[in-house]
Amino acid sequence: MFLRNCGAVLALLPGLGACHRDEPAPVAHPHYELGAAWHGAQGWFYPSEQFDYRMTGLATRQKAPASGLSADGEIWSAEGMTGAHQTLQLPAIVSVRNLLNGRIVRIRLTDRGPEGQGRIIALSPKAADLLGTTADTPVEVIEDEMASRTLAEGLGGRPVAQSISAAPAGEVRETSLSDGSSHVYGNDSSVTTASVAVGPLPATWMQGSPGPSGLYILMGIFSGHAAAAGVALRCNGTVLHASEGAGLEWRVLGGPYADIAQADAALDHTRLCGVEGARIIVE
Repeated sequence: MFLRNCGAVLALLPGLGACHRDEPAPVAHPHYELGAAWHGAQGWFYPSEQFDYRMTGLATRQKAPASGLSADGEIWSAEGMTGAHQTLQLPAIVSVRNLLNGRIVRIRLTDRGPEGQGRIIALSPKAADLLGTTADTPVEVIEDEMASRTLAEGLGGRPVAQSISAAPAGEVRETSLSDGSSHVYGNDSSVTTASVAVGPLPATWMQGSPGPSGLYILMGIFSGHAAAAGVALRCNGTVLHASEGAGLEWRVLGGPYADIAQADAALDHTRLCGVEGARIIVE
């Protein structure tokens, strides 16, 4: 009689240990990752390359990816100083400040998430613990432009911009008319492409200043007052002057709200009154 499963074998041969099948360990392949638009819990996110990102909002704790690998091909670890972002290129280096206690951690964004529009970043358990965050915590996220550019330019997988038609397609060789010596510029095949090693960031934190702590809903930023006023009227918001000069000058805010639960409820309401892309901010 052919025994089809491990349980039957163990029943007949109790002396044998439990059946075990080794799963292949994930293999790291760090690379630049942008990716297409993706759908979260309440709407769409549109990844784009940005190196001057600065935003306030709510942070949450990150869960382990099912594959064991993050979106940029790194092996995920709960002890790593890493995190997930909805739209920034991966990897990217950011500082995250807990607006309640002032603690600051430096992490590498390696994955996509969080799925909810009400949270702007997800922190690995280690980073969250060092930051002193609870399930949802007001934070400020500031990108390190130089470090992020270095990663983007040094890792494989980044789209290469199209060269202008006048640019030489290959190497440029200069030859002396006097002695026949030559020198190569540009695409010299003997020159190797620089690469960037992706290593773990130190599991440390530094003390900064706490605050601000007011919870608001940013419903949009508009170039015209009339458009901003229309959104404010539909969604019970307030129109505020965003900046001086030309450009997007009018913000529509809702709040302040007493707690995160109220802010989440207000964010849900903005979708019902026809506003897409609203987010929770802290001011």
